[in-house]
Amino acid sequence: MHERVEKLLSSTGGETLTTVARGVLNDDSATPVGTPIFDEITTVHNDQRTIGIVKVSGHASVGTNDNLVEWSSVVKFIDLNVEVKKTDAARWVSPEIEQIVYENNLFSGEAARFRSARCYLSDSAKAPLIVLWLEDLSSAPQPPWKLENFITAANHLGHFNGDLAVHPVELPFEIASDAFAVRWNPSENESRAQELLERRDSSFSKQAYPDIPIEAGVDIANLARPLFDRAISVPHSISFGDSNSRNMFPLGSQTVGIDWASVSNEPTGADVGVLIGSSLGFGVDEAAMIIKNEKLIYQSYVDGIQSSGWSGDLNDLRVGFFTQFIGYLSLLAAVPVALDRYLDRREFIKKRFGVELEEVPGHVAPVIATVPGYVDELESLLE
Repeated sequence: MHERVEKLLSSTGGETLTTVARGVLNDDSATPVGTPIFDEITTVHNDQRTIGIVKVSGHASVGTNDNLVEWSSVVKFIDLNVEVKKTDAARWVSPEIEQIVYENNLFSGEAARFRSARCYLSDSAKAPLIVLWLEDLSSAPQPPWKLENFITAANHLGHFNGDLAVHPVELPFEIASDAFAVRWNPSENESRAQELLERRDSSFSKQAYPDIPIEAGVDIANLARPLFDRAISVPHSISFGDSNSRNMFPLGSQTVGIDWASVSNEPTGADVGVLIGSSLGFGVDEAAMIIKNEKLIYQSYVDGIQSSGWSGDLNDLRVGFFTQFIGYLSLLAAVPVALDRYLDRREFIKKRFGVELEEVPGHVAPVIATVPGYVDELESLLE
């Protein structure tokens, strides 16, 4: 656990714990009893300003009842003073926006199919530190998801996007537009593709491209620029932004989202591009399942967005999807280049993909084999 986070938790006062416990239990008589338990959530944070996430659990007395009840919350620590690196996710995310979303209960509501997590306390008393006490979602299905979880989440996400497209809302903050162009810089895609060509005879390349020409990886990367040019002109709407399965929690008739720092104005459909595309990089088994069922998951999203009353152009929607999906697919297609850069980080690769570094190309080859089909689809969309 980050040393600073540990000190902050140890100094958490009774007033804070009482506020949070009462929010969790929805009872103003709740009073924490005993010492809470702190369990660090050791996920990888793309934005390095997130210095810690910890589950806090304890017991509380409620009313005149002698029986103690359990309560828990997940507390997120964000340090705005952490330097933002050029390659860091901080280029397109804003913790300040996330804080406003939670403080104002934006994108919430018990009737919503996709909603923001409940926030019991937002604390900026020790600025530039932001401390968010959030809903504990550990009872929801945890990743890696089953296929039905992706289908459900995609449907709920579609309804969310469609509702905001049909009924635009004014937000209490300024949001960026077309963050996909920052996240997936076409020049970087093209540079990786060129390097891929130069390494066509490497062992990694031959394993990753056993049955299709390596030029397919170049073709998909080179389509990003014309795609982005087209995407700027298709209908836009408010986007969740970071809709990967590690930020979404299916709970019955709802899916709950966390990490609202990437809210932006994007081509409608971009969110499902993140949901599907990001899963290509969370393990070889998950990637295989996702690419096999991409159309099924995507159709669930279409069903969800149309159920909101949205009646837009399905080709434009697919363009929106590709603004994010193409980045993930291009990155995976260039895996022979990427792996050479991770030779000294074998443990990271094993944790991320679930296999040894040398085994990754062979495992993702079936996914890469689908690239020519997506090249054909994109070229048809862009005609």
